[in-house]
Amino acid sequence: MDLFERMLKLSAQGFACAQIMMILTLEAENTEDPDLIRTLGALNNGFRDNGLICGAFTGGACMLSYYAGQGEAVEVADPDYDAMTQELFAWFSAQIGERFGSITCPGILEGDAANKRSRCPDIVEQTFNKAIEILDERDLL
Repeated sequence: MDLFERMLKLSAQGFACAQIMMILTLEAENTEDPDLIRTLGALNNGFRDNGLICGAFTGGACMLSYYAGQGEAVEVADPDYDAMTQELFAWFSAQIGERFGSITCPGILEGDAANKRSRCPDIVEQTFNKAIEILDERDLL
């Protein structure tokens, strides 16, 4: 099953953008964490339909943090962590923002819920691939 098909299957199961990004991340690590996936549900649909930044971006930022952030008191975040999130944000703003005129869920969907099916899977896939690229460039995968 390719990445796009897997994303569609997860969406059909009721997961949304930020959750899908992390499910794919965990699957690459051959692990599961339902508590983490449940937690990321807060980021879906622009912070639970509050009209804020797209969950594909916030899910991508969480992917970066999963590999490069601090997880325990004895751990230190990767020195490039801030630069990685800034790179993802700059890319997202340029690619998605310019394409749709917005980086918020309502702006991307242009007030039409039907656009979710035609736009979101592609945005999630592109953002996932960009986050992987950022991590791979720094040998964090």
